[in-house]
Amino acid sequence: MKAVFSKIGLALVYLGSLAPWWAIRIDASIFAFWMTYVFRYRRRVVKGNLNRVGAENVSLYKIYRNFSLLALESMKLFTVSKRRAVMQVRFENFELIEELYSKGKSVVLVGGHMANWEIFSVVFPNIVKHKTYAIYKRLNNKVFDIAIKKSRSKTGMEIVEMNELKSLFETGHNEPILCSLVFDQRPRVAKNARWTKFLGVETPFYSGMEKIALRLNAAVVYSAITRDKSGKYTMKFHLVEEEVFKVEEGEVLDKCIGILEDEIVKAPHDWLWTHRRWKHTRPKGVELHDRKFTKFNGWS
Repeated sequence: MKAVFSKIGLALVYLGSLAPWWAIRIDASIFAFWMTYVFRYRRRVVKGNLNRVGAENVSLYKIYRNFSLLALESMKLFTVSKRRAVMQVRFENFELIEELYSKGKSVVLVGGHMANWEIFSVVFPNIVKHKTYAIYKRLNNKVFDIAIKKSRSKTGMEIVEMNELKSLFETGHNEPILCSLVFDQRPRVAKNARWTKFLGVETPFYSGMEKIALRLNAAVVYSAITRDKSGKYTMKFHLVEEEVFKVEEGEVLDKCIGILEDEIVKAPHDWLWTHRRWKHTRPKGVELHDRKFTKFNGWS
């Protein structure tokens, strides 16, 4: 019965994906109003996160509008064409990616849960010379898991589940590859994470991007995403480290956290505040690593 309801839900998602981009922006505003003032969707989680990091003045309506845009635009990706998806995005410092390819250098492309990171999985394989991969965390719902993998890989992006990373390392790559991942999700096991300060609060992080970069001898590039008033997106590339094996453990993560904090301070409503990012507390005996390379300077 669960599978039947899932298939019905998926059919509705496909139907919703046929809405034009302008209608999505209108719908997002309507949904945001209802979530903010009527349903109060995950209000306790959102307010708790904001209070924890000292960002109480961030607009709840704008947070829910960003969430609504992300949800509706992610639905749109099920049926959007490559040509139309490309029209929604632009890139800054793209020559960095091309330069790394010309050096024969693979890339680990990392970013945070800012604005809509999903749309770039459809666009990226069309514009880069690298063979593209996305690190993916399997969904519990099998019907939606299969559908999302299909929609994200339809333009050539290969989806690699987190428990299948070994196969990525063991595969011989004749050409440089680009492996993308979102690095600011909450680790499942707090004691195995790397703990440091994020937005002034003790926070656990996966350290996987450094390990992947070392295994692939890849450069780490940060992708900062912004959304303009027309609903289009810009991805700006920052070189974090070209030779990861030359720096100390944790330096790459530290620098990525610093860039993400700058993004959030500039557009706080565009981060995903609806998730329980600070669910875990640091276990006794687990080290808190100092930020040696970047610092959070507050919300001013």
